[in-house]
Amino acid sequence: MAKGRMLQNRISKSKKMAGLSNDTVRLLYTWMLPHLDVNGNFYADPIMVNNLVFTRLGHSVKVISSALDELSDKGLIVRYHINGEIYLNYPDFLEKQPYLNAAREGLPDIPTLTEESLVSNSGVIAEFSLLSKVKISKENINDGFDEFWKAYPRKVNKREAAQKWKTKKHPPLADILKILEKHKNTNAWKKDDGKFIPYPSTWLNKERWEDEITPVVVPQPKIGVPDYADA
Repeated sequence: MAKGRMLQNRISKSKKMAGLSNDTVRLLYTWMLPHLDVNGNFYADPIMVNNLVFTRLGHSVKVISSALDELSDKGLIVRYHINGEIYLNYPDFLEKQPYLNAAREGLPDIPTLTEESLVSNSGVIAEFSLLSKVKISKENINDGFDEFWKAYPRKVNKREAAQKWKTKKHPPLADILKILEKHKNTNAWKKDDGKFIPYPSTWLNKERWEDEITPVVVPQPKIGVPDYADA
């Protein structure tokens, strides 16, 4: 994660910011910004937010919880649940971080927002219409790596492979999966020990989808030809 994020001066003219109930809510919004990962995500558990963002201010968890509710109501953050944990996303993060260089940042620990993970303030799953109001890149919602990883036969160094998938320009997922199937049918990849199958990160980094693929040739038995060897 980067040590900071860009805060544009137009925030002082923002009607949404001016319309917030108090400076604590405004401060929370701006102070969470440098903590966001490369996708604009952060923890939304009030206890964690209080400890990580307002470390020395001594606010109560109730105050933080109320502030998060207000930011959500105003559309400044979107909250979502994954595997029992609650996270948040800044909907306009990518727009307001024009110089973001994902390749220089580590793989984020926080899972990305999906349609199914959206929640309202009450904790009830939000309607899909809410997602249409969130400006999130398609890559952020579903970058296809999970499908690639599931299809790849040699599952080694998943974290490195995910980073290469994210930063290396590659064909669309559907094309990648078709190419993988062809690779799986080569003599080298079909060997029992699998030692000739490259690590997935290497396969991506070296653009092995460009390789010429020679499929396995299975010799066909001769049918209808009499054997006179013993005649």
